[in-house]
Amino acid sequence: MQTMNVALSDSLTEYVQQQIAKHGYENASAYFCELVQADQRKKEQQALEAEVLRGMQCEERIVMTDEVWEAMRQEVQDRLAATSKSSS
Repeated sequence: MQTMNVALSDSLTEYVQQQIAKHGYENASAYFCELVQADQRKKEQQALEAEVLRGMQCEERIVMTDEVWEAMRQEVQDRLAATSKSSS
């Protein structure tokens, strides 16, 4: 696990402390981890929805089985991982 330092304004620091107290986070790290994970899930969902919309516009039709959905999810996750690696 790596450590990351984040600089926040006083008002944001106060907000984070309030969220930790209000929602029972163990510390700021736990709060930030949850925020990042939620953002990651949101991006994955958006990418999946974009692929579904793209597929709906395609003339070729595919029967959507559990295996097809899982393959699509994996492809989206692979793309997101590749994008995050190339941007870092």
